Amino acid sequence: MTEDTRQTERRLQKELAKVKALNRNKDAKIKKNRNLDIAGIPMDSSPKPIPASTDIPDVISLPPKRRGRKENIPF
Repeated sequence: MTEDTRQTERRLQKELAKVKALNRNKDAKIKKNRNLDIAGIPMDSSPKPIPASTDIPDVISLPPKRRGRKENIPF
């Protein structure tokens, strides 16, 4: 008799877990977070031009880096 009650109890627990999982998935709604106050974009995020070598007086800088013509092949 005790084996039957344990088995039925375990079976009912599994069924309850399945029903709870279905309800959780059905009721779940994806909400977009549009609040960027705490860790969002800084206020001065406007694009700033990169200074050319002639813009800074008395400084000799390297020319801008060119993109490679080949694919990224390691050898």
